[in-house]
Amino acid sequence: RSSRPACSPSEQLVSYLIQGTERTLSRDNVFITGFSGTGKTTTGHEVARLLDWRFVDTDDVIVESTGMAIEDIFARYGEDEFRRIERDTLASVARSQRQVVSTGGGIVMDERNRAVMDEAGVVVLLEARPETLLTRLKRQEADEGDDLVARPMLEADDLTERIYSLKAQRQFNYTRAHWTVHTDFLSPTQAAEEVVRGFNMVKASLNRAENVRQSTASPPSTAEGWGEGEKI
Repeated sequence: RSSRPACSPSEQLVSYLIQGTERTLSRDNVFITGFSGTGKTTTGHEVARLLDWRFVDTDDVIVESTGMAIEDIFARYGEDEFRRIERDTLASVARSQRQVVSTGGGIVMDERNRAVMDEAGVVVLLEARPETLLTRLKRQEADEGDDLVARPMLEADDLTERIYSLKAQRQFNYTRAHWTVHTDFLSPTQAAEEVVRGFNMVKASLNRAENVRQSTASPPSTAEGWGEGEKI
């Protein structure tokens, strides 16, 4: 009898969600998704520190590669062009490994982006209530001079209503992540620890699923080495 301890309820849930897939973790990456204000950048830096990996922000890569601010790309070329640049950027970033990647709030709306992240690592959603997001965004604006104009998708006369409506549009695709961390009452360090825990559990479950799939493959036929008189 195996001495392996039984899975915890959380591990069983992860296994259930992943069972039936034949996907294996091709690269060690953590992709952090979520709405603006959930703490993707702050938490992502802390996750990278805990894992001793590189931190990458896809928006920063876009700014560096284009020489333009995100809001300027939107204003000059429109959202469709920005999304194309974002998609190409993600595909390029995903070719590397051992990195924590903070993504733009709308990146999950393109199924090609979801496929890239799903293939290249573990996707972790940072979640927060709209009231929390509003408080955080306004605090950032006041404390850091982080003008909300720098977030083109949040430009609106009524920011509260815009957060509710935009988050609702994206929510289904947000929930396709492998793991979710609710950050409302967590410090960045606590949130980061939950991200790392989720990454480890999902990766272990994927590896177990792959081992099971391989162990249930068809046994060799008689022609491959078992004689007619041999019994299993």
